[in-house]
Amino acid sequence: MSYPITGIFGANASGKSALLDAILYMFSAIRFSATVWQDGKGVYRAPFALDGTAETSSSFYEIDFVFANHRFCYGFEVDRKGIAREWLKDIPTTRWRTLFHRDREQETFKFHSTVKSTSEVTDRELVLSRALLLKRGKSVLGAVARELVEAFDCVLVTDSYRAHRVAGIIEDLVENNMTFGDLQMLLEIADIGVEGITVEQSDVPEEVRRLLRILDRELGGSATPSDTLDEDTPGGGTGIDTDEKHREQVARRLMLTHRGSVKQCPPFRIEQESDGTIAWLALSVPVLEALRSGGLVIVDEIDASIHPHLLELVLGAFADPEINRKHAQLIFSTHESFVLSPMCEVKLQPEQVWFTDKAVDGATELTCLADFPRHPDANVARRYLAGRYGGTPRLAPSMLLALVDSSLDQ
Repeated sequence: MSYPITGIFGANASGKSALLDAILYMFSAIRFSATVWQDGKGVYRAPFALDGTAETSSSFYEIDFVFANHRFCYGFEVDRKGIAREWLKDIPTTRWRTLFHRDREQETFKFHSTVKSTSEVTDRELVLSRALLLKRGKSVLGAVARELVEAFDCVLVTDSYRAHRVAGIIEDLVENNMTFGDLQMLLEIADIGVEGITVEQSDVPEEVRRLLRILDRELGGSATPSDTLDEDTPGGGTGIDTDEKHREQVARRLMLTHRGSVKQCPPFRIEQESDGTIAWLALSVPVLEALRSGGLVIVDEIDASIHPHLLELVLGAFADPEINRKHAQLIFSTHESFVLSPMCEVKLQPEQVWFTDKAVDGATELTCLADFPRHPDANVARRYLAGRYGGTPRLAPSMLLALVDSSLDQ
């Protein structure tokens, strides 16, 4: 059974973000390994840093998904040499069928007779990534690959990510991919008090354009594999966009007009808005897109700068089949125990709740609430905060007291 919502709870540095990073890496590899990542000299990957053998061993990624009412299983293994194995399977009737399989060690590369093979791929790229370059309608592999990358979005908590998302919103407004009415309504939903939205545009001096062209030229060919997937820029990229339209966006600014005691209040630049307003914009836009079109959204620290009632509203939208008619899915990490409490109107099933703990060796252990004995009337939030399920920090308040005392003694 699949669920529209999955929540990951855990202490700081317990591996919640690392888990979401693994999902982000997989989708980024599908999108970029045949293009942007080829510019680097090595293989971009992120092995476990706290294990001495991880650098030489492979990392395993696999997802099970439904596309066009058809169940698929796709995965790959990557090591420092490149793609060690890759496979795609489906279930046309009652049994799994292998659509393609590659194995570097066994030197095998097989396609099912119903699947048109792609052109030869290098050891540093995925077959599905190469399939993205094929014309639409020409390949089953291309259709599957496009569905995966186009139906996926990621929301991060960093300031640089939020700036990136706001820049995307501005572009969508200018290119008419999003209406001002949609954005206005999203802000009204959050009761932020904004009554007007505009995009302020001004010409960029030619000298600035010239400097940007020089910067693009200097940085354009020097990206390393680790540069091509910027952790603050979902989906990767060098962070420098050479498109002329994006250069022009340097002079575009989102302006918000708030309700006040005077008839014509001066507009605020987006940089002057609160962290909560910007966080809501960065979250609500991809959520709206997913609810309208379907797909998967992963959100790191979904409660950051967001009121619990807004968080409840987002979860409720995904849980409500009347709103979530396209079967969109949300995976989020959080510290917010309110989601597990009786006060939250969205009731997550035990199978939808996961906890992360850091083991002695630094690895993340993932445990499902369904693995624990069920107590029908139990207050899950209270039991979670009490450490019954793990996912909570082991604090040392005496050390803080010792630090304070040592300062006073001096």
